Amino acid sequence: MGREAADIEWNVFAVTDVGRVRRNNEDSFVVADLSTGDAQRTPVEGRYRQGRLGLLLLVADGMGGEASGEVASEICVTVVPARLRELLRSADPLHEAAFLEALHNALADANRAIFLKAQESPLFAGMGTTATAAGVFGARLFVGQVGDSRAYLHRGKRLVQLTRDQTFLNYLADIGAQLPADPESDGRRNILTQAVGTSPLLDVKVSQIDLCRGDRILVCSDGLYSMVRQPEIEALLAQPGSLDEVGHNLVSAANANGGKDNVTVILAEASGAGLPEPDGDPQPKELESSGGPSPSGRHRA
Repeated sequence: MGREAADIEWNVFAVTDVGRVRRNNEDSFVVADLSTGDAQRTPVEGRYRQGRLGLLLLVADGMGGEASGEVASEICVTVVPARLRELLRSADPLHEAAFLEALHNALADANRAIFLKAQESPLFAGMGTTATAAGVFGARLFVGQVGDSRAYLHRGKRLVQLTRDQTFLNYLADIGAQLPADPESDGRRNILTQAVGTSPLLDVKVSQIDLCRGDRILVCSDGLYSMVRQPEIEALLAQPGSLDEVGHNLVSAANANGGKDNVTVILAEASGAGLPEPDGDPQPKELESSGGPSPSGRHRA
């Protein structure tokens, strides 16, 4: 595992806000210490000493109606940390490949649980959720991505997006199809090519990046970045102040710009001798995906 995880500490802030337009909040999140089993799903302000099994930061943005969207995202943030911890505790040997496999399997289990729940009642039919799961193991960050919630890494004054939105417009770009002149105003930008729980199969996209002392991880729902463009997010993250002040400022900016959706923000700042000093710009690497379905066209509200 390289540098000792016990020499890595995290200052974490997490909050979710209904926004200015929606009547209910379909976003859910969890901050989970995988070594102790502690999993926080309510506003978080605290410090974590990274243990042997690592740390999980997960944002899930539910869809499928006022009731079922909340159900889907809540199942996701409940199943993933519990299953991930169970798999890591039984892994022998415990190394990065085992962590990555466990992250894939935990998301697959959440997918299965939501898909089965959706069969129980017409109230839950078609429900699903995004899932952006940022797992820290040793001195490396792994991000499992389904949907269009996002993960970023902020180092120095540079903000790097670690995920790629799984949307219909990005799918068109991938296959070389003609794109609209103004993608931001095209209604198809809100159509997801997949979501957790809407199909028996799931294609988890994974990226990784080596961490440095002072790095900040941001995991958020689209309620943040659709209201606050990346340059403004970058500027807010670079401002002096405590982590909770920065987090609240991000949510306030989203609401000040319209607050058209629920807003969820997890911020985690790394410190400790177990991480190297920053050396150059962040260099994320995309890993091979788990395989899964072709685009299905899930429209998010």
